[in-house]
Amino acid sequence: MKVSPLFLYKLIGRLPLPVLYGFATFCANLFYYFIPYRKKVIQTNLKKSFPEATEKELNNLLYRFYGYLTDQLVEFLKGASITKDEILACYEIRNEEIVTDFLNKGIPVILVAGHQGNWEWAIHRLALTNNIYDIIYQKLNNPLFNEFTSQVRSRFGNIHLIEKKESILLTRERKDIPRAVCLAADQAPQKPESAYWTTFLHQDTAFFTGMERFAREYNYPVIFAEAVRTKRGKYTLTYELIANVPFEELPRGEIIERFARRLEKSINDYPEQYLWSHRRWKHTKPDKLNVKWS
Repeated sequence: MKVSPLFLYKLIGRLPLPVLYGFATFCANLFYYFIPYRKKVIQTNLKKSFPEATEKELNNLLYRFYGYLTDQLVEFLKGASITKDEILACYEIRNEEIVTDFLNKGIPVILVAGHQGNWEWAIHRLALTNNIYDIIYQKLNNPLFNEFTSQVRSRFGNIHLIEKKESILLTRERKDIPRAVCLAADQAPQKPESAYWTTFLHQDTAFFTGMERFAREYNYPVIFAEAVRTKRGKYTLTYELIANVPFEELPRGEIIERFARRLEKSINDYPEQYLWSHRRWKHTKPDKLNVKWS
């Protein structure tokens, strides 16, 4: 009898967290010592991002990152069965009043973050607040895993999942709804010539302009969301206002620049908690740029 992958994902997610963490530790050691999962990509990213670190420090950071990465995997699967009380106990939101105050005044905001901490459990935690959150996400290539991911993320309701390719249209349709539009704004743009470039972690780095274009077009304040792990299975999500309306006196690119600087500080504070396995710096800065802000 053929077993559906969705059934297996959900079955694994029902295991107790101590069992899942044991499996995660096993996988972390497997990746570090025997199966070099994206090891060259990770090592290159770490070496360029922390040029003053010694070889011993980089190897230690690599090991800690594998531990963090495998924990994220099992915690994501646990999301299929985790309860509301468990999420409330393990994920704290700090400075939530920054978002709530704007929304109570009828002013939507943009909540911008990087790929750090546990963003999957953060979605569950946001669903348990009294605020409305629109989560813009990139559809996964694997249809079954994409379906499972959507089911897990929407378990508690009270959030709106918006596929990235539909985000422009749906943002316009929902522009007058007091809500927080959530973006992970640190992916590598596919078109480097139309991206905003800055120095980030000691490297020329391209950023999507969409976050700033959204903010300026709709006059939405921009709030940085720092998701970090305080200990295994415990997280905080801290809000910080980085750009408030009106934006007329801010030069183009300033909102992205503020996001980049704030995310860079967070990565330096919690270096093992960033997604180093992603090919973030796969593009070279073009000689000619054609950045469009509207």
